[in-house]
Amino acid sequence: MRRVQRRVVLQTAVSLAAVATLGGAYAQGKWSAKKPIQLLVPGQAGGMSDILARLVSTAMGTSLGQNIVVENRPGASGTLASVLLTKSAPDGHYLLTASSDTHTVYPHFFNNQNFQPNGHVPVAIISYVPFALAVRKDLDVTKLSDFIALAKSKQLSYSTWGVGTTGQAAMMLLMKAAGIKDMLHVPFTGSAPAIQALMAGQVDAMMGAIPLIAAARANVKPLAVMSRTRSAALPDVPTLEESGLVVNETKEFWVGIMAPPGTPADIVTTVAGEIKKALDQPSVKSRIRELGAIPEYVGPEDFRAVIRKEYDQWQKITRDAGVARQDVK
Repeated sequence: MRRVQRRVVLQTAVSLAAVATLGGAYAQGKWSAKKPIQLLVPGQAGGMSDILARLVSTAMGTSLGQNIVVENRPGASGTLASVLLTKSAPDGHYLLTASSDTHTVYPHFFNNQNFQPNGHVPVAIISYVPFALAVRKDLDVTKLSDFIALAKSKQLSYSTWGVGTTGQAAMMLLMKAAGIKDMLHVPFTGSAPAIQALMAGQVDAMMGAIPLIAAARANVKPLAVMSRTRSAALPDVPTLEESGLVVNETKEFWVGIMAPPGTPADIVTTVAGEIKKALDQPSVKSRIRELGAIPEYVGPEDFRAVIRKEYDQWQKITRDAGVARQDVK
């Protein structure tokens, strides 16, 4: 009996020593930034991805001891910045604020040999962004059912920030669920000109991120939010389901951080940990909620799974809708 007890004690001691050694090795090998980090944003300044990037990066930079420089590189439906990330060094000093736009929706609208999103390394989701349907102020509708009936009786127009973006994807989901056969898509070069066109009455409707719609509320008419629950930013606006429309697919779109192809696991783990710490700060959480977004950390592996699921989902939706991919040179 004593011999068995001694063996257990020895095995426990060896195990504890091994754990301590691994912990020490991790601490010694933990990546740290050696220079300012460049965070590419595929949209214009003031857009949702831009706002979230600046919120989280400010908190991260303090913790990392290095500045995080946010660089807006809009263009090509958000893929210009993604292409730049692919060409960046995988050393932790180059990151991308990615979204459902670029990595799960766009690939089903375009054949772009320069854009290889599958090579990017998922680091973390930082928030989910629900959308809202808004119409021009003078459109003769007061609720979602009115809009659906009108859209079935004649062709209405809607604005987005580009072909193959989540603005178009969200409207496609609405049209599919409502049985609307056709609407005129009017793409712009960014969310700002898209919402301005709605405010000016140049288009009939828009599916936009809730923060964007909430900020323009005085000049547009929100009809429904595309989210699981009502939004604090638009508390009196019902959800699609409350309005009698069931959408079985994606309710919100994600915004996350990506690293260049080939980025080592220790860098990804470190950056993901800093993102989580930033999102855990009460001030960051409350600010994201005020904007109408949903602060939610999703780590590297689960993030990868989200991308796979959404990619397959949009493949089916766009195929069923008869979307023909356009070649991009």
